[in-house]
Amino acid sequence: MLTEQFLARIHLEGTKIDMKRLPLLLRHVAQYIPFENLDVMTGTSKPLSTAYMTEKILVNGRGGLCYEINPLLAEVLRENDLNVKLISATIYDTLQQQFSKTGYTHTLILLEDHEERYLIDAGFGNNVPLMPIPLNGDVVSSTNGEYKVIGDELFMKRRYRDEQFILAYRFKLEPISWKQLQISQHIIEQSEASVFNKRPLLTKCTEEGTITLSQHELTIMKNGLKTTETLTPEQAMKAKKQYFYQ
Repeated sequence: MLTEQFLARIHLEGTKIDMKRLPLLLRHVAQYIPFENLDVMTGTSKPLSTAYMTEKILVNGRGGLCYEINPLLAEVLRENDLNVKLISATIYDTLQQQFSKTGYTHTLILLEDHEERYLIDAGFGNNVPLMPIPLNGDVVSSTNGEYKVIGDELFMKRRYRDEQFILAYRFKLEPISWKQLQISQHIIEQSEASVFNKRPLLTKCTEEGTITLSQHELTIMKNGLKTTETLTPEQAMKAKKQYFYQ
């Protein structure tokens, strides 16, 4: 089963997957499956499919972007009788004060349970919520910060990074198809407006903070303390293995 491979990949072998344990599952996904665009930068990515994502993330121990991590997670949740579908969002750029010109290319999960709906997003870089977020406006808290939904928009107040809630993205509730996923993949890989085809990026969350390797710059946020170090190519290769591919 896909579930067994997935749980082994995130060091949760034998764990039951249900609503109660979703926060635990999401914390482990964030810690062991890095958000990364290396295949985009090398031009070695393949058309999206469950088989491709399984091989890349579970067999080869890699990470991926939102349209790889979240669809794979959705398949695992379905396998465990959770009612989920993939939806899309457009990211809000706080610095530019505008939504991304790539449009609705961010992929996330909508979960329905006992007539309540939740957003699940394991593919939002080091901004991932680490908790299902109810669509009823309630604030949820995790080691990564606080999150809430207002209407069709997600707001976040990331720990040690935001003084107040800021807009993260606007989403649509309509389910998206594999064809739409592949269109998003093409835009992210080829569009000049995409931020993910400019420089290599690896990032993940830990219980203590976040770790990011952008080109040769390693940034570690640990318990509110931020350190940044410029690495040689050889040091960057070692950092990939030490921090991201465990």
